[in-house]
Amino acid sequence: MSAKVMYVVRVRIPTKDEVKWNKWHNEEHIPLVLEQPGFLRVRKFRMISNSSDEAEYFVLYELRNQAAYEKYVTSDEGEKIRQHYLDAYGPKTKITRWAWLETFQLVK
Repeated sequence: MSAKVMYVVRVRIPTKDEVKWNKWHNEEHIPLVLEQPGFLRVRKFRMISNSSDEAEYFVLYELRNQAAYEKYVTSDEGEKIRQHYLDAYGPKTKITRWAWLETFQLVK
């Protein structure tokens, strides 16, 4: 069994744009990403220990394995999805992306 990959996207957005961004992100962007081969699920978290004028989110996409992640980041469709995001919200958001390979799991 190959190790899963967590594709982590950190997004900071001005609070004045947060409601509109969340609607677009949840209803349009995330479903496009999840349609890609190898994506299993997504979880989204909002920082609660922040009092600035920016909202901060971690979006955690779980992928089947490293090959699925590499295919996504090098595919034309993956590039189109990322460009679609930049066209819609690139100037308003600050984005950082990481990919993490699972090394251990313990479930209670």
